[in-house]
Amino acid sequence: MKQHYTEFDVWVKSLRDITDTEWQMPLGEGKWSVAAVVAHLLFWDKYSLEERFPYFKEGAVLPSYPDFQGVNDRAREYAEKTATKDQVLDELLVIRKEYRKMLDQMDSDKLAVSFNISDNHMTVGAYLIDFIQHDLHHQKQVGTALGRTLVK
Repeated sequence: MKQHYTEFDVWVKSLRDITDTEWQMPLGEGKWSVAAVVAHLLFWDKYSLEERFPYFKEGAVLPSYPDFQGVNDRAREYAEKTATKDQVLDELLVIRKEYRKMLDQMDSDKLAVSFNISDNHMTVGAYLIDFIQHDLHHQKQVGTALGRTLVK
């Protein structure tokens, strides 16, 4: 897990090298821009860091996720109309640094803590793996849209 966050940071930093046109380019016809996808990662990471991780306790029952579309729309608006590319990337890197600090303090017992989000039973480790798969899905989408792998 820790390796993913280290490698993903390298990828995020590599996005600094794309042009502003590429940053605003949609992933495909009718799809989000690269900027919106990266801000989407940022907004959900913030949510996890602030609204999930502090409450992961054995047996906890956490509320369902917020309105996905609302969070995604705010992320898109932020990326395309408010923040610069560097602001989005810098914020994402800061959040990911917090993730790495948190992971450094986790052992197998902490990763095995189980809880529910609404009716979904999971462990801290499973939650993190879901978000890693989410990262990889969007990383692949961006790479495909740009026609290249960005990591150097």
